[in-house]
Amino acid sequence: MIPLSKPPKKIEKLSSDERKSINQSIIDGSDIGILWLEKIRKFISYHNRNLRKVSKKRFDNDCNDYLLWFRDIIMKQINLKGDFRIDSGLINAALIVNDACLEKDKHSHSLRIILKKLESQLVESSPVDDKDIKISNRFNLSFENWKTKSIQLSPVTIFCPSSYSLFSISVLNICLKLNIPVKAVVIRNFSTARIKSELYRDGTKLFIKRVWRKLVLRSDENSDKAKISLKFLKDQLSPKYGDIRDIAKLHKINFHLVESFESSLSLEKNTNGDVCLFTGGGLINQKILDYFDLGIINVHMGLLPQYKGMDVVEAPILDGCFNNVALTSHIMEKDLDSGPIIDVLYFSSDEYQTLGELRNEMGALMPVLSINALIKLFSNSFKPIPQISSGQQYYFIHSDLREILNRIIPIRFNRLGSENKKIRSKNLELFSSVLEEFNLK
Repeated sequence: MIPLSKPPKKIEKLSSDERKSINQSIIDGSDIGILWLEKIRKFISYHNRNLRKVSKKRFDNDCNDYLLWFRDIIMKQINLKGDFRIDSGLINAALIVNDACLEKDKHSHSLRIILKKLESQLVESSPVDDKDIKISNRFNLSFENWKTKSIQLSPVTIFCPSSYSLFSISVLNICLKLNIPVKAVVIRNFSTARIKSELYRDGTKLFIKRVWRKLVLRSDENSDKAKISLKFLKDQLSPKYGDIRDIAKLHKINFHLVESFESSLSLEKNTNGDVCLFTGGGLINQKILDYFDLGIINVHMGLLPQYKGMDVVEAPILDGCFNNVALTSHIMEKDLDSGPIIDVLYFSSDEYQTLGELRNEMGALMPVLSINALIKLFSNSFKPIPQISSGQQYYFIHSDLREILNRIIPIRFNRLGSENKKIRSKNLELFSSVLEEFNLK
């Protein structure tokens, strides 16, 4: 068998012997085999609904052979040595690659059995804490810290995904209420290139839903009712203004509409350094990271370092780690969702009736984490925690897995007595205390 090297940046055509070596290495569980398995999983998951189209370009007439090969590798790993194991990343990849294959029938049946096993286990199992996750900085908020004059804050730049972002508007309003100096608001335009990129990634249906809810209705990500939400917080903080440009004008803050955040590098540098609050809008490159020498703060809707990427509220639930749903504030670095951790705020999916309800309540607390992270960063006594583990990258989950979530979440919620919903109660009290501090309730 030919010697096997680490996977390249891009999977290209391989010889028959190379594929046999990769296959055996994955079966053996060698270090290089693990790298190849993850490379294949990421290739499948990243391209998602476009997988067959991309594979045709990449592998020409051998497209179907490669898709069948990928599927065989993933399916064997799910049923490793005959034992079914819960791994939402692998199951998601198996569903995606099976959709892309022409020959579906046999494996469609196998996948239906796997999904039934998964659903049964998720309904019946107790919460499992992932052993790979180290307990990071747990969130703690002190309003004395928020208002202390001993913390010298450099003027903040806020990166926004759109002029109507509820997250961005809430962050700016909290800064204003706390007299945190704001240097500039940088708003990313919906350019043709951005629309094409998001259409390719999301598909027309999801893209229209997001545009409709966020830009037309200017509402929460989900229509599910929740006790608190980002829309509710924004309306409390800024009942009159739904466009961040109007708020910036009112307070004489510079705002810039840009095609990409890299345009912000033309802003004059602060004498004491620059810091940024990132509230969404795409990837950040090294030039931008270097400009903000005091750091760019991001709030990730997932538990770092284990759950990186997208749909990381759903991933721990599908892994049976129901208490590992979290928001994580961290200082951004070049690699996806990397960089030292500032705060982690935990949630339990078992305390919610729907996934949308959970996501809406998490969204309501994102601005609070963002501001708290900024103040902690400028505190001499605080040290962010480096991410030691590389974790795993997740992508959009398959519709079959989303349907499972929609069924199991209410079942688990109804099984849990109201007196046991302690994590949620604590988070709701935290939200209420913020409103009270600003005399909004």
